[in-house]
Amino acid sequence: MRHPIFFFILLTGYIFSTGMQAIAQANKKHAFRITVLNTDGKPQIGMIMKIGNSATEYTSDEQGLIEFEHEINPKNIRTANFYFPEDKKKAARTLRLDETANDTIIRIDSQDDLIKYKQSGKTFPVSGILKNEGRPVVHAEIIIQGTGRNAFSDAEGKFSIEADYNHTIMIRAEKMENCYLDVNKFLQNPDEPYLINMIRKGADRIYSNVEQMPEYPGGMKAFFQYIRRKARTAELAEQTQKEGAVIVQFVVEKDGSITSPHIARSVDARLDTAALEAIIVMRDWIPAKDHGITVRCKYSVPVPFKLPEPQKTEKQSETVISVPEPDDSLHTDSLTNDSIVKKMPEPVLDISANDTLKNDSTAGNPLPTDFVQTIQEKNSRIQQADSLPADSTLQAPSQPATEIKPKKRNFFVRFFRWLFGIKDKEKESISPSAINEPEKSIEKETSDK
Repeated sequence: MRHPIFFFILLTGYIFSTGMQAIAQANKKHAFRITVLNTDGKPQIGMIMKIGNSATEYTSDEQGLIEFEHEINPKNIRTANFYFPEDKKKAARTLRLDETANDTIIRIDSQDDLIKYKQSGKTFPVSGILKNEGRPVVHAEIIIQGTGRNAFSDAEGKFSIEADYNHTIMIRAEKMENCYLDVNKFLQNPDEPYLINMIRKGADRIYSNVEQMPEYPGGMKAFFQYIRRKARTAELAEQTQKEGAVIVQFVVEKDGSITSPHIARSVDARLDTAALEAIIVMRDWIPAKDHGITVRCKYSVPVPFKLPEPQKTEKQSETVISVPEPDDSLHTDSLTNDSIVKKMPEPVLDISANDTLKNDSTAGNPLPTDFVQTIQEKNSRIQQADSLPADSTLQAPSQPATEIKPKKRNFFVRFFRWLFGIKDKEKESISPSAINEPEKSIEKETSDK
């Protein structure tokens, strides 16, 4: 019974150790030597290289050499981006860091180099190899448009020709779609022939618009969920403080696989790299169909990078409705308010020491204290009003007696009043003497007491 258990333990340990060794070997750091030159073979000094989303920078020396170590993981291949020192935002070239890139020479021309080449009309020897589905394309014609220079591919599909920066290279072969290239494609790796995959007319044609366009399994909603997770769009947008949609274009093959992915519209080097890497390792799509036949189709997708919205840490304060304070005029004495001053002044009640209103012990019936205080307060207010200047608007002007006219009656009422001898009362008037009436009534009431 012990032997099977012992054997099982040994087998488990062997599998575990083998797996760990495979992981360690896969993640083993490799030494890279990348030399950056221009088309003339001169070193590009000071070129800056970044790996993926890393902030670490490497700079080319006087020989244009960049040496570094990096882990190679077949499941997650990184991309190296190269920048000119004067422009660190736009990548001039990208390179996949796989085992074939351990010792690589790349050609990058600056704007000054391109202007010089175009003005001089200098030509460069270029070479390539033409294939279709792995088979060489024989006797294809390679033409430098506008110059009259041409060449033909041999039995292995190879060719060589003098090209320049001012003219396009056109390749045409029987039963094949025409191919158009520029000289940069050939000069990136001048020591090796540039591989060109020719496309057969009809069956292997790449369509742009078909009846049934290619589709990501689960629809575009599932695609954007995958992009957000794989490209870490929100995190990278927050790190770079940049927003935008990177447009990636690729070809969906007949079997649903993704080929020829490239950036159609750039936003930022780090965002572009993240978007491209997510597309490269993307699962197969549902291929396109035209008239019921599965075809190859060119497709473009946006990879949006958007800054996350700031989270509200505190509740929004409740809306406070500010109520204006009451007008100061409401707290002031009635005599200082113009609208009140225009009214008729209150009667002056003179309460002096000799008046009978004095609360004296000799009086038969002394007045209540509250009553006396009330009258004294009114007197003080009237005296303050009298102390104002004569031309002040606070002074109440003396007005003649106002005649109160009786209400005019209609014809029938007047007729019956005349018939029965009913006469109207005499016209009443309000005169300043009527103002003292309240004072007399108060004096009379006091004397009665």
